Amino acid sequence: MKLALISDLHGNLEALDAVLRELDRASPGARLVCAGDVVGYGPDPEACIARLREREALCVMGNHEEMVLGRRDFSRCVHAGIVAAVWTRTRLSASARSFIERLPYSIEAVPGVVVCHGDLESADTYVSTPERAEAAMAQLRLRQPAAEVLVCGHTHHAALFTREEGFQPVGDGVEHSLNFPCLINPGSVGQARGAAPRASYALLDMERRRVSFRELAYDYRATLRKLRAAKLVAQVTLEPPRGVWRRVESYKARWARYWAERA
Repeated sequence: MKLALISDLHGNLEALDAVLRELDRASPGARLVCAGDVVGYGPDPEACIARLREREALCVMGNHEEMVLGRRDFSRCVHAGIVAAVWTRTRLSASARSFIERLPYSIEAVPGVVVCHGDLESADTYVSTPERAEAAMAQLRLRQPAAEVLVCGHTHHAALFTREEGFQPVGDGVEHSLNFPCLINPGSVGQARGAAPRASYALLDMERRRVSFRELAYDYRATLRKLRAAKLVAQVTLEPPRGVWRRVESYKARWARYWAERA
């Protein structure tokens, strides 16, 4: 079976639809699997949830779902994410809220393939270094010794980890033969970490033991217009602030947390 791996949609309908169109064209039989953060940041959380439900996608809980549901505080979240989480709470229908409330923290998508958001202990762990990848694989061995693949999201960076080749960031069009066990991060659909607003996903073929990574252009200007109309932070890419902007971001995040706690 082929699995279409997506993560971090973040309410970006234009990006998600671009990925779904590509999958319909190139891999129509692939099962859609989402590693969390369907909501957060973006202006179309309800529509993104609807797309996943239409496709009968398998999905796990992300840290932004936790924040929207009040299961996680905003202490580790940036200004844009706090504003969006509070906004999203008031915009979800009862049906959409019920969908995210029922999301599991991890699933076995098919035999041997386990999916989570951060790692198997927390949706807010960034598996972004060889050491953290080793720790995540140790969790997998402890919990499901027969599993061959761990799929994670959260970092917004596509990556592959194997013991033989270590932890590797990957880019568009890269295809790998897999040595099991391994860890796969498909990157972010809805909010890239970098200069280019592109949607990322991965296609996992368990029979051929191969994974390929893709990045797609999408109509990000339409997303920006929606963000501005909703009075959300109009960004579809997000990089860590540097210099004086780090202090500005810290100040804005503190004020956003203050008002969110009183909303």
